Amino acid sequence: MTYSQRLSDGVNSSDIIYLEHQIGTTKEELRIALEKQETYKREWSELESSPIGKASTDDSDKQVLMEKASDTQNRIKTLSEQLEQLQESLAKLGD
Repeated sequence: MTYSQRLSDGVNSSDIIYLEHQIGTTKEELRIALEKQETYKREWSELESSPIGKASTDDSDKQVLMEKASDTQNRIKTLSEQLEQLQESLAKLGD
């Protein structure tokens, strides 16, 4: 159902605009989180391939990187779930 069809069915346009804005914002946040995840993967690969001579520094760097990657993965999961809920809410308004 198109935006104008939803409006003609008596749905409050501000609800639709709000949900569409939230969906756009959430998609952008998800895109950024996915980019961060790729950066952390790249950094992890670089640490894995670094010379063994600085192992103690690498270990602490790896720990920090693992924590960041875990936090980002949790953020991606949360944003994905939020996006799905917003899209479902928007679809319900269209029904």
